[in-house]
Amino acid sequence: MKLRKSSIIKAIVFSAITAFSLEYSAAVDWPQQAQTKDDFAVDFARPCGNTFSTGIIFANTDTVKASDTATILLQFEPSDSLSMFDSPLGNAIIAVNEENLMNTYANLDEIKIAKDDYMLVEGEEIAVSGKSGWQKEPWGLEFKIADIQSQTVINPLVLLPKIIETEVPHLYNISLVNKNGLPYNLTQNKALPAGTYNLYFEGYDPQPPFKVTVLINGKEAETITYNMLKKIGRSLFAGGKRNYPFDAIFAGQKKQLLATTSLTKGKTLLVIQSFDLNGNERNISYTLDIY
Repeated sequence: MKLRKSSIIKAIVFSAITAFSLEYSAAVDWPQQAQTKDDFAVDFARPCGNTFSTGIIFANTDTVKASDTATILLQFEPSDSLSMFDSPLGNAIIAVNEENLMNTYANLDEIKIAKDDYMLVEGEEIAVSGKSGWQKEPWGLEFKIADIQSQTVINPLVLLPKIIETEVPHLYNISLVNKNGLPYNLTQNKALPAGTYNLYFEGYDPQPPFKVTVLINGKEAETITYNMLKKIGRSLFAGGKRNYPFDAIFAGQKKQLLATTSLTKGKTLLVIQSFDLNGNERNISYTLDIY
């Protein structure tokens, strides 16, 4: 039976807010082919203007397939004159599945489904990506997944089948910055006054970390995981022991936050653990004299 879009939208708007869970009954399939990190031009939760990127952007144009069976909420092109969706998505399809996961397929060059279609069937060809969105380069599909009930944006790579190759990120230019903004590069400074610090890195190779954990003398000070972003009000937050807004994670978009922690007098062993999507780990450690 054909479902009316207005009824679907009303049901979504008035859904009760529930706790977020990644334990869905089935993961989605790849909407566009990808095998390695090089197949992505933009990763999840990276700087995008003054906020986080909320999806992944494929580096190349290609055929786009439905990643999941879902009910179509919207299918639009800039020429549709839908002012509420006057956005950088370009030609796009938005659909929601039975678990209230909303999939957005954006930056589509050609949409292959009919305007009056109301369902996407997993694996069917729905579009060809490229050329219609507001992107810096002629990249491919922009793909987003949102959990409607928990008001979260999910890293698609959490639900998609794992790509064949991932590499553990190497973080560099590690520094502690005190409350007055004075930085201490940990390669050069091993003696620091006691106090509260923000711990940052300034670069990574070859890809950004999926998760970072900071240990102080063996005790976990912070773990920030980029599996989702939580919407609170009009802003998005990355999750750790507390919620971090964009400006806290990316200080001037040059540094990226690892933790906020207090250092007390004495010998201090600071360990930074960085993880890729597949759980592979790389550790960096610093022995500091706190006075």
